[in-house]
Amino acid sequence: MPDTLPLSQPDNLTGLVGRTDEGEAMLSNGVSGEATLTVCVPCYRESADPLIVTLARMAEAARATLILYDDGSGDEATTRRLACHVMGFPGPARLITASMNKGRAHARNRLVAMAETDWLLFLDADMRPDREDFLTRYVDALHKTDGPALIAGGFSLQQVRPTRETALHAAQSARSECLSADQRAKAPGRFIFTSNVLVHKVILKAVAFDDGFKGWGWEDVDWGLRVADRYPVIHIDNTATHLGLDDTETLLDKFGNSGANFARLVGRHPEALRSMRLWRHARRFKALPARKTLTSLARWSTRQTWIPDNQRLLALKFYRALRYSEDL
Repeated sequence: MPDTLPLSQPDNLTGLVGRTDEGEAMLSNGVSGEATLTVCVPCYRESADPLIVTLARMAEAARATLILYDDGSGDEATTRRLACHVMGFPGPARLITASMNKGRAHARNRLVAMAETDWLLFLDADMRPDREDFLTRYVDALHKTDGPALIAGGFSLQQVRPTRETALHAAQSARSECLSADQRAKAPGRFIFTSNVLVHKVILKAVAFDDGFKGWGWEDVDWGLRVADRYPVIHIDNTATHLGLDDTETLLDKFGNSGANFARLVGRHPEALRSMRLWRHARRFKALPARKTLTSLARWSTRQTWIPDNQRLLALKFYRALRYSEDL
């Protein structure tokens, strides 16, 4: 199955280009019609080709609205590709392009503000649905709800082949994120991955994403826990594959620089985090002598490809807990 569309520059953009109420550039394909849900895709320097091409082939796509939000990528080639996807989508579609990056929470809040349907499906740009009836299964699920709800489809690695550089991330994801609906339902608020989740707009207006989370990490867990306190959370098996596995260096940087976000999460949800092994370890590690030396050793061990992946994964977890202990 091809992952790209022809990238000729659209010729029929006259009258379809404008500005949003916050000054972002806006492009619409001009298609009208009633939509059941809005597919919301925050983008930042990632290729959305596999995701949008897969969605466009689906039977439900003509009854879905697509909004792509480019969060300040500042890349002309990226803008052109996203514009071509918008112009070729079978349902109503728009591309919103911000002039500067403001983070994942802000991008999602902007998508909420611009969506016109009651139900919004959030998908990250580097995801790809695992089933041809992916949209249909979500539509079936929303018709079974009794009022506003959050429906989480889940996360997988079914369509990605890890390389030597991304093997560690694949192992980490397989253990922590690729969980069945039954497994996720045991802690419904904690296991909401906003890379693939359908949610009613009433919830999104009542429980906004917190812009106080900066950079990468934990804003989706915070949001999921706050939603679960007030609304039904339904977990189903309707997974999408995360195609954008990180190499070890990128993963270390993300884990190493997200301690402030984790501390913010702990401060907001202390009771929910008490059962989390990462929180317990980070709290204990605050009292360790030679913590900086141990952190450096854990980072070095994580990088060594000659060490078995299961041991590198332990080193990665040890490294993250040590770094997080600095912020708690």
